[in-house]
Amino acid sequence: MFDVGLSELLVIGLVALIVIGPKRLPEVARAAGRWAGRLRRFVSDVKQDLDRELHQAELSELRQLKQELDETRRVMEDSSGRLMQDVQAVPADTNAAATPNIIAPPTEPAPPTAKRRRPAKKKKATRRSHGRRTQTRRTGRG
Repeated sequence: MFDVGLSELLVIGLVALIVIGPKRLPEVARAAGRWAGRLRRFVSDVKQDLDRELHQAELSELRQLKQELDETRRVMEDSSGRLMQDVQAVPADTNAAATPNIIAPPTEPAPPTAKRRRPAKKKKATRRSHGRRTQTRRTGRG
């Protein structure tokens, strides 16, 4: 936030020592520390209040969304209930003639197919000696 280095702090301390004096400097430093603490607490309280308000706003928005979803669910249940009553009120003869046969006749299950196996991977022939690979020497014979 502030770019204050060690040299700047020494200059500020030296000026304060000269202006305020060595007797009152500890009292002024304590008072400044208290004011800084109060300011820090005030800022943290304001942040907490803002977070709390944002949380309350989000909760109220979620409650409103829940109410809308509940209302939509009730409307869907009412309309599906009326639809079921209408379907049950239609005589069976009229219903069968009006709707085509959509349901397909049951079919026999397909016979199981043989699964293809993958060929096993070939391992490379290597010689190991204490966890290290060693190479075999070829001779010029033969």
